[in-house]
Amino acid sequence: MTVESASDILAMFSDAAVTFTYKSRGTRYVMRGIFDNDYLDVDIDEADYASSQPRIMLPTSVLPCEPAAGDRVYYDGEVYIVRNFEDDGTGVTVLVLEVTTDLDAP
Repeated sequence: MTVESASDILAMFSDAAVTFTYKSRGTRYVMRGIFDNDYLDVDIDEADYASSQPRIMLPTSVLPCEPAAGDRVYYDGEVYIVRNFEDDGTGVTVLVLEVTTDLDAP
C-alpha cells in the first residue's frame, strides 16, 4: 500500500488499532493506535535477561497535543509512562512506554 496522504495513514491503522486513554497535563484523551510489546533478550556477562518494550504507534495527525515524557497511557488495565516519542517524519508517531504500578485509574 502506497502512503500518499493523512487519510492513507489513518486507513492503515483502522484494522489493527486499539482504544487507549492518553493523559497529558491533566487532560485525558481517548485515542486509537497500534499497541506493540516487543520482547527483548539481553545477554550480559553470561547472564540472560528478558524484558519488553511497549510502544503505541499512531498517526501524528490524531495527536490532540504535543506528546511529552511523563505523560500517561492507560491500556488493557495497565498504566504506562511515556518515556520517549518518535515522530518519523512520514505521519506516524511512536510513543515509547514503560509499564508502572501507578494506581491512578483513567
